[in-house]
Amino acid sequence: MKKLLFTFIATSMLLSCTQKTSYGLTTYDVKFEEDWVSDWCGDPTNDPNVQQIITDTSVQFRSGRVVSTHGYKNISQITATIDLSGMAPNSVQNNNWLNASFYMVNSAIQPKGSNYCDAGGSIPYCNEIDFMETNGNRILQQTIHLGGNQRYEYTFTDAAFSDNCYGNLIATEQGTHSLVGIIDITEPFQMTINFNSDYTNMTITVSQNGKSGVIYNVLSGNGADNSNIDMTLLKSSMEVGWWITPGYWEGYSPKGPGDNPWFIGNCYSDQLCKNNDNAWVISNVKVTAEEQI
Repeated sequence: MKKLLFTFIATSMLLSCTQKTSYGLTTYDVKFEEDWVSDWCGDPTNDPNVQQIITDTSVQFRSGRVVSTHGYKNISQITATIDLSGMAPNSVQNNNWLNASFYMVNSAIQPKGSNYCDAGGSIPYCNEIDFMETNGNRILQQTIHLGGNQRYEYTFTDAAFSDNCYGNLIATEQGTHSLVGIIDITEPFQMTINFNSDYTNMTITVSQNGKSGVIYNVLSGNGADNSNIDMTLLKSSMEVGWWITPGYWEGYSPKGPGDNPWFIGNCYSDQLCKNNDNAWVISNVKVTAEEQI
């Protein structure tokens, strides 16, 4: 079935109902259910203050991960509203090395509980696409993981300039980007992920108040640190299905490119549980695809 890339008028993206489009594609409202809640910050079975707050297509994160109630085959576009305002420094800590992650994994069944899988060492391995992994609200990393290989790009925000844990902030290196003057990272912004018709490319664009920037584009050449990937695997994986699995955790966070990364490792001292009440929010998530699992 032929797949086409659609650009949607902003007002149409605010509609809450599933919409049929032409050429067999449908735009689905993505709803979530809880998968894993970290016990680092308290007993999730007895303390509702450590659980995610899920309202249909919106999730207010504390610690842990959610999963979409459906998977999607042959995706052409994903859109979402991202709010990282809760990742800004506060009176307790700078919130470095805390990871707001927006990603999806490739599976024929819902990757929940014992069926969860990703590209980070889980058994079995699953292809994974990270639309956003953060270091607080300073660095974003975008990565396609296919068949054990990965291609990634880095992005920094103006919040990094007020934090002495970051330096050497440049966007002239291959696969790196600056959002300075484009996005106010303390306010919500829109993220749009587009796949072209033959799945040889994926782009990620962020926008806010009429300004936008592309932070990932496979066809622009190799990614950061000369990373590259075989995109033919993406086409076959789309026939299997992808599930949206955003989360919030303390552990891996991007440092930036090369041997002289933006983030200085000895700055790591912040803790997820000290920022547990006001982490990050994802909302208005929509997927345009041929089929829902």
